Parts: sequence; C-alpha cells; structure tokens
Amino acid sequence: MSKKTCFMIFVTAVIALIAAYVLRVGAVTSQAENIFAAMRSPYIAGAAVVLALLLNKQKHYWLIMLGCAVLTAVLIQLFIAGGSLTVWGIVYKTAAFLVYAYLVTLIRFMI
Repeated sequence: MSKKTCFMIFVTAVIALIAAYVLRVGAVTSQAENIFAAMRSPYIAGAAVVLALLLNKQKHYWLIMLGCAVLTAVLIQLFIAGGSLTVWGIVYKTAAFLVYAYLVTLIRFMI
C-alpha cells in the first residue's frame, strides 16, 4: 500500500464517520461505537501494535494481519472475556485489531 492510498483511506473513513454522526445514521454509528468499545482493550491494542510493527515488511501484510486479528479475537474471547464465542464479539474485536494495524501503518508512513 502506498502512502497516498493509505492517507486517502484514512480521509474517506473520517469523512464517512463524521457524516454518519452528523446525519445520525444509526446503522453506522452503533457499529462504530461497538468497534471503539473493543478498541479500549489493552490486549487487542498491544497485540495489534506489536504484530503490525513486526510484520510490516511481509508480502501479504493485510492477509496476515487479518489472520492474526481473527486468532487474537478468538483467543481473547475464549480466555479473557469468559469463554463465550459470539460472532459479533469476534467481529468487533477483529475490526478493532485491524484499525490499530492500519493506524500503525499510517503513522509509519507519516514518519
């Protein structure tokens, strides 16, 4: 992913979230709030940042990060969150992991 593509994705996502909150689109804002709630977990943040920094030069970086995100979400859901494997809990944790990985990539491009 190039610097320009990474920055354009960021700008598009921020504009879409701002528009969704201003226009009160509940389908988008409720999902965003659930992802932001999952991002508060220090386990997800730590795992995502460490893996994003370690694996940033891999050829299939985003595919590897998706696999790591799903594995991390399942392990956190099993061992830390109480053992209930709910689909939406795993989806939100996976999305939070990928958001952290994307932000690490964006910061790496900005430096």
